[in-house]
Amino acid sequence: MMSEEATQILAVAKSVLAGTDPLPLPPGLSERAIETPWVASHFRGGERVLDIGFTMSSLDYLGLLLELRKSRGVTIEAIDIVKPERVVRRYPADWVADVLAVPITIGDVRTLELPASRYDIATCISTIEHIGFDEATHADPATAFARSTTADGVKLHRDADVNAKVLAQLGRALRPGGVLLISVPMGKGGPALLRDSLGLYCAQWEYDAASWREIVEAPEFDIVEQQFYRCDADHVWRAVSAPEDLVEQSSALQPHAAGCALAALRRR
Repeated sequence: MMSEEATQILAVAKSVLAGTDPLPLPPGLSERAIETPWVASHFRGGERVLDIGFTMSSLDYLGLLLELRKSRGVTIEAIDIVKPERVVRRYPADWVADVLAVPITIGDVRTLELPASRYDIATCISTIEHIGFDEATHADPATAFARSTTADGVKLHRDADVNAKVLAQLGRALRPGGVLLISVPMGKGGPALLRDSLGLYCAQWEYDAASWREIVEAPEFDIVEQQFYRCDADHVWRAVSAPEDLVEQSSALQPHAAGCALAALRRR
């Protein structure tokens, strides 16, 4: 069952695809309200796409990928550490067959052998911040990820080379001139403690100016565009100029990020 938020955001993303004026979104939504329509704006149809984080992606974004596959002739392939079959109940019933039809490789994108120059677009939407923290579970029926019941049990360290390894892998997989669409939570920077929908604790990386440069200045890519947004006290997302405008924001123990950054990067 899709939430009202996901339904609203997906409707806007479909309007962007169709080239029609979308309805304005209300205050109080997560960063998906920015990310999913932005991704939609970069598709023309017929592209071959590699998506990172497909299985557990938000339903508005997942719905966009399925719409691109169904109506725009876009070929979707995916990488995740969790099989869709493991969490099939999170998908709307009428989506299940389409979700399971997407070819998916299970593993860590940092270490997989990816085909060279295969894809026109790679998408990594609110995913790279989890790499190096999240681990899949296989025996626990309650959760697809290893989680802690206490805040003290969460690992707050991740390897310093996560960004470099992910960007190098996606650079290899994209054809020259291909585009990487990537988004991250942005704020004070460093590891941020989170509590998931089950009440369990985990962590993600919150990007700041320095860690964002590791993405947009990766040697495999040139910057096409980058955007920054802040969720203000009235719960409205507003565009800002730079990471420095987000240094007071934090996603720690919040229901969603308070700042986000997005970039389109072209493979050299």
